[in-house]
Amino acid sequence: MKTLLTALTLLLSAVSLQAQSAPTQNPTGQGGQQTDQQADTPTRDGLWDGRFAGGNYIVRCNSIIALSKHEYVSDGVARVVEVNLTLNSAQVVRFYFLEPVRVESGSSMVNAGTQALERAKGMVEQAAGRVSPTLTQPQVVKNYPASTHAHTVEFVVKEEARLNSMFQSLERGFRTGQGRIWKE
Repeated sequence: MKTLLTALTLLLSAVSLQAQSAPTQNPTGQGGQQTDQQADTPTRDGLWDGRFAGGNYIVRCNSIIALSKHEYVSDGVARVVEVNLTLNSAQVVRFYFLEPVRVESGSSMVNAGTQALERAKGMVEQAAGRVSPTLTQPQVVKNYPASTHAHTVEFVVKEEARLNSMFQSLERGFRTGQGRIWKE
């Protein structure tokens, strides 16, 4: 569990720094670097084709039984917004955005701690950027067998607005059966 928490903390550090420079986002999925028209193209094949920085996922729209989106706090460290697909198979598909939990308080001790944490995150990102430009990209981290589930496919999305856009694309495909190509 400590290994998972450590990996999650490192990932959150990288994601937080990336999110700070991201465009303004809102819960409707608008914003981000692309418009929905550029990122969500209808097709005639009935397949939802998701193209992510970390890989691709293709599913027949008529195979989706349920689609959900919810938000939670994991281990008191990360705010997670998660989209789940339920299929008529043993496979579970999860897409998520995560960021560090923000403590809302006027306490000077909390503010000082937050500032110190932000400085430390900045130093980690600078060092990682010198080693590899892709090192700070959000990635799914799995620690077999403790932190993974059998038959689970997971994708982490860099921006919450892009996750919202993806959910809207999946919902359109789910409701209509019409295929779509969605790009992160």
